[in-house]
Amino acid sequence: MTDISVIIPTLKPRDEVECIDHLESNSFSDYEVCLQSEPTATSARNAGIERAESDKLVFLDDDSRPREGYLARMSELFETETAVAGRTVHPRDDIFAGNLTKHYDFGDEPRYVTRFWGCNMGVRRAVFDEVGGWDEEIPWGHEELELAERVLRVSPIYYDPDLVVDHVYADSVSDYLTKTYRQEVERPCLWAKQGRSEREQWLMILADAVTPTNYIGLPLRSGLIHGAGTLAGAAGRVRGMRRQDAGPTD
Repeated sequence: MTDISVIIPTLKPRDEVECIDHLESNSFSDYEVCLQSEPTATSARNAGIERAESDKLVFLDDDSRPREGYLARMSELFETETAVAGRTVHPRDDIFAGNLTKHYDFGDEPRYVTRFWGCNMGVRRAVFDEVGGWDEEIPWGHEELELAERVLRVSPIYYDPDLVVDHVYADSVSDYLTKTYRQEVERPCLWAKQGRSEREQWLMILADAVTPTNYIGLPLRSGLIHGAGTLAGAAGRVRGMRRQDAGPTD
């Protein structure tokens, strides 16, 4: 049996998926790539789980760039852990490096954490057998957080800082704002699954939008972009709330 199955959601043709080139440049060879082109990230990952030969399931994005030793280390960790998070690095020296992407990195010390990122994570099949697959009602945006909450009911999530993937967070300010907006459209869906009332959700949107620390405390340019991101996120959440109120559409 193949040791590791790498599941990559993408709409790109195989020869344009840069993640594959980085996997092939690693010395570890006992793996398969499940390239999935379903309409959403969550449906693609679920299809990959069904297709995968291995019980060690690694999830990467099509633009993830795993460094040398990544798969060998992941295989080793799976001998004792059932859910794994790695260190994700924004590889450019630009406005997004540091303050705007610090949520990507859980630090220099191995420890147990409460979440993982879909561009750099691993989960044993037995965990999915217990908690179910990716929630396809959240097609993209906070789907990792929703899954992590279920995974933690049956398994800890181990963070290893040596499990490194380079992954560009955003290519430009407009890309950053668009990404933030799209992610936050799905936030009300997550809140509803967590049992939060509609009133509570609206209050959370308002509180986040007017919290001063979302606009001050960072270097000027980073602070301006972070503040704009806060407003873009609030707009996305409002759209998500309105979509929930409208109910399902055909």
